Amino acid sequence: MYRDISVKLVDVSKSIGTRVLFTGINLVVNAGQCLVITGPNGSGKSTLLKIIAGLNQPTTGAIQIISNNKQFDAEERRACLGLISPEIILYADLTGRENILFFTRLRKIRCNEHQIEGYCQKVGLAVDKDQLVRTYSTGMRQRLKFALMLAIQPLLWLLDEPSSNLDADGKRLIAQMISNGLEQNAAIIIATNEPWEAEHADYKIELA
Repeated sequence: MYRDISVKLVDVSKSIGTRVLFTGINLVVNAGQCLVITGPNGSGKSTLLKIIAGLNQPTTGAIQIISNNKQFDAEERRACLGLISPEIILYADLTGRENILFFTRLRKIRCNEHQIEGYCQKVGLAVDKDQLVRTYSTGMRQRLKFALMLAIQPLLWLLDEPSSNLDADGKRLIAQMISNGLEQNAAIIIATNEPWEAEHADYKIELA
């Protein structure tokens, strides 16, 4: 797709009522780079991530996603990003495999059974891929979200607390996936307070 993708935050501010969450954020994140957003609960980490995803609007400023000197419209933005968040809902009455098929078809991405097997294998769900997601633990659901990320192969990864509900093996898996994504030239933006996740950062925004 767009191998030289970049995300530009231009004077981004967000207020809720009289409360200012953040103001005057200016930054460019290029392909192969990682931005980490940190701060206490309620500081606006998830809100900033949603603004970048186009799910929320800034009070002032703009998010520009650019490739080949072309700024993406809303549809192109959705096509180039993958979002992992506690608010992303999987279909409980579908299996893990069926969830991957459903979401890839929404993106008009071809994904065959062999590929799904490989994605599930990489995240440790090969044995469980044909179980209903309602039977999954919270950690297994988080792993399935990363299997979806592998299937979609977005150029922009937006990760909200990506190691949430994962054990030590799961956290090592996510660290390796983030490293691999950067090596494959994805732009990655992470909202987290985990020190080990912040180690991936080329840039860091600390919200108050």
